[in-house]
Amino acid sequence: MRPVDNRTVLLYITVSGLLLVSLWAVWNATHTSSGYRYILKQLIWVIVGGSLFMLVKTYDYRYLAKYAKWLYIYGILLLLALFIFGKKVNGATSWIDLGAFRMQPSEVTRITTLLLLAKIYEQCKGQCNQVKHIGVFTGVLALPTLLVLLQPDLGMALIYLSLTGCFLILTKLSKSLQVSLLGSVAVLLLLFSGTYQFAHQHLSEVLRPHQWERLTSFLHPDDDPLGSGYQYIQAKKIVGSGQLHGIGIPRVLKNGGRLPEQHTDFIFAVIAQRGGFVGSSLLLLLYFVMFFILVQFAMTTPDPFASFFISGMVTMWAFQVYVNIGMNIGLSPITGLTLPFISYGGSSLISNMLGLGLVMAMREPSPLWTLEKLEK
Repeated sequence: MRPVDNRTVLLYITVSGLLLVSLWAVWNATHTSSGYRYILKQLIWVIVGGSLFMLVKTYDYRYLAKYAKWLYIYGILLLLALFIFGKKVNGATSWIDLGAFRMQPSEVTRITTLLLLAKIYEQCKGQCNQVKHIGVFTGVLALPTLLVLLQPDLGMALIYLSLTGCFLILTKLSKSLQVSLLGSVAVLLLLFSGTYQFAHQHLSEVLRPHQWERLTSFLHPDDDPLGSGYQYIQAKKIVGSGQLHGIGIPRVLKNGGRLPEQHTDFIFAVIAQRGGFVGSSLLLLLYFVMFFILVQFAMTTPDPFASFFISGMVTMWAFQVYVNIGMNIGLSPITGLTLPFISYGGSSLISNMLGLGLVMAMREPSPLWTLEKLEK
């Protein structure tokens, strides 16, 4: 029997803290208008997600590595099914209605995509510095990203693209490729910046008007305070009203108006108002501790497949935290990204608990678990 790892115990405490914050925040955001309906559903998702986590963390993840290609294909088929069976919610066809439960396939597909990317990383032994390796990686990542964009779901597509940063950090690229990639990114940024400065009206013709407004309104929310800038202004009012220690548990949100999606996209604003700067800082501390421990797992595991998968999950979660909190304080566009482990929603919470369960299964892989033996 393995000795108890203090890091693992601390991680369990941290995740439990995040889930408790989720229940507290969802109740505060919804109980005045919907009673206990949302909090009861969220409690069910926490129980289901926790049970799935306990089941998956003991699973021999090497079988997932063996069948990563088929799992990836399954994820792509789920995304394609949206164009036949999908249900439009808030302008995006991102959900499949299963009666008592609505499933968001992109939440599942991001894990199956990461599994295949991790297998590619393992096969090139962490030195994916050839053009063919980068081409395969780009193709595997581009297909689900494109399908998600067609829904359209810009926020989830950006989560997929964030894995590119994970790949560039972990892989050992040659200096020429590093210079080429950095140069390409710099040129694209300069072109976009120049176009926005001198011909932004042409960019607005490429995107739909409401999409363009969502991407740029955070830069000037006061130009349309009752339209595209309304959520930014209201969110900042709510965040600021919490001040240092928060305002406790009032009967209604003291924001001078209503904040849409306050139990999903803008749940951080509710936490900031109820808990103030202190409560918000404690939430960020929980995230920091979780990410710090997971990065240690990724750095110490002897398995490159596990190392890339854990790093990829941390990358996606950290990106979500940055963008979601940025939406709440006016530093990033509204992209519909939830706050991991906190926002209301079954698909998001269950996929996060599934990913965390796989991470825990990979933290100390047995030397007997080798992909080569499974393939024989």
